[in-house]
Amino acid sequence: MSFLKRGRFVYWFIQELAKKYKRQILFGLVIGSISLIAIQYFFLPFYSSRAKKTEYIGIIGDYTVSTLPQSILGQISYGLTQQDESGNISPGLASSWEATDSEKKYIFQLNPNILWHDKTKVTIDDINYNIKDVTVSRIQPNTIIYQIPMSYSPFLTVVSRPIFKKGLIGFGPFYVSSLLFKGGAFLTLTLSSYDPDIPNKMYKFYKTETQAILAYKQGEIDKIEGLLSYDDMLSKWKNTKVENDVNYDRMVTIFFNMKDPLLQEKSLRQALAFAVPDIGEERALSPIGKTSWAYSDSVKQYIYDEKQATKLFEASKSSTSSSSIILHTFSPYRVVAQKIAESWTKLGMKTEVKVENELPPSYQALLTARDIPKDPDQYAFWHSTQSFTNITNYSNAKIDKLLEDGRAEIDKEERLKIYVDFQKRLVDDVPAIFLYYPKTYRIERKK
Repeated sequence: MSFLKRGRFVYWFIQELAKKYKRQILFGLVIGSISLIAIQYFFLPFYSSRAKKTEYIGIIGDYTVSTLPQSILGQISYGLTQQDESGNISPGLASSWEATDSEKKYIFQLNPNILWHDKTKVTIDDINYNIKDVTVSRIQPNTIIYQIPMSYSPFLTVVSRPIFKKGLIGFGPFYVSSLLFKGGAFLTLTLSSYDPDIPNKMYKFYKTETQAILAYKQGEIDKIEGLLSYDDMLSKWKNTKVENDVNYDRMVTIFFNMKDPLLQEKSLRQALAFAVPDIGEERALSPIGKTSWAYSDSVKQYIYDEKQATKLFEASKSSTSSSSIILHTFSPYRVVAQKIAESWTKLGMKTEVKVENELPPSYQALLTARDIPKDPDQYAFWHSTQSFTNITNYSNAKIDKLLEDGRAEIDKEERLKIYVDFQKRLVDDVPAIFLYYPKTYRIERKK
């Protein structure tokens, strides 16, 4: 009985207290709820990012928000679609899509369950691609339509470019937890994950490889990726490992100026191709990278052949004692250029190497590296109308037609046939000599 009396007393007491302090209690509940949300969404990630281990990674180059390398951008966000190393397309922000109107209309359905890193929902109004001559329509809640003027098979590659809100806010596996830049160029950029077991990644940016290696020696960073060379002494450090990777996204190539009178003769270009000595790297055979779904090695292969080179050279109109050529290049490729120059000179084509600091306004032959697009479309590089990006000034009606057909054809098998033909014809014509996929080095402190 006394238990029931005590229970009633407590109930009445609480009831009277609630009436008397109703405003204070409601205010406390609101403040408490806000505090819990703040702790969950802001303070916990903030403190967990500092409690977690951090990897300090060196990056070489002056990068701004708009020029950050894909290796970093892809961790923060992705596009309507995603593209793998072979150029194959898979869903990204869009869970599905269809192409209609003879492949000139692309209808994307957004995944409705994706949130930005600031916890707001991604909507069709956030899709901010600005593509020339393309009309965009948005149908709530999750449909976005692109109308393009003509069939363009690489379009799904175009919309694989990562999407961001201001402040590098994305929806990928990592978010930007801190950044520091000066004059628009990054000094540091830290990426964090909500997974407590995944360490933070602090990227520190250096203008030159020499500066990055010095920073490593001084303990500012624990890893450098993408080095073209490294200090041999580092490989002797007990706590350092040096590894190399073949970069199949770049290709070292000799580009010929097809408007130069000396180089307009195909037999001479082929002679020079056969006279390139073994560089000691993995040879590239085609303008399309070997990891691409459209790659073909069924092309003319210019493996070093002194007899064939001599035969072709002597048959050319340029086979005279006064024949000479200047091979322009950049400092990372000076040794390779000199080796090629010696072989060409031995063939009978006196060759001088000229090291440049920037792309020369005119040249005869240029040895440099160029990124390989994931999609096999190389219209910009070889089509006769592309005066700015077609640095060889190459013009071939059949190649033009293949490039036009390749980017208009949607069926993958048909595209493959077109690009196999393209590779065979271009390599045979030799507007450029595709040399090798460059090695890059990674130095890292052992754990």
